[in-house]
Amino acid sequence: MTDSGGIPAKPAPNWPKYNSFRSGDLSANVGTAAPDLKVIAPESCENECGGVDLANIWVQVGNAMAAPLTAGAVIQVFVTVKGVESLDQELPFDTILAPGEYADAVMIQVTTTDVEAIRIAVKPKESECTIDPADELVLVPPFCIAPG
Repeated sequence: MTDSGGIPAKPAPNWPKYNSFRSGDLSANVGTAAPDLKVIAPESCENECGGVDLANIWVQVGNAMAAPLTAGAVIQVFVTVKGVESLDQELPFDTILAPGEYADAVMIQVTTTDVEAIRIAVKPKESECTIDPADELVLVPPFCIAPG
């Protein structure tokens, strides 16, 4: 369409700019756009002890990049015992996150017997623009407070 509202005699092809031939997608093609996921401890939540050697840990997953998270992710919980870190559990995270958005807090129950540290990370099911250890949550004892 021209500035005056008319149809040009020879329209410019849109596929070099949008790379959208046959897709119907008119958003600009940005090959490096990917989500950048972060795990934080919400300030309004306190980790409570869920019993002997159990911690109920509250976390929020956020997207700090300019591309949405659409394919979901996996929250990974690592524990360190006797100086050795191992994967304790993985939890599915299927929430779509727009750029700059944080999901509601979720609780993760972790057995803390002999645990020296807990590291919580989130791994997207699609490529991530930057993988940064500062995007993870690392906890050291005491992991929780007794309710009441």
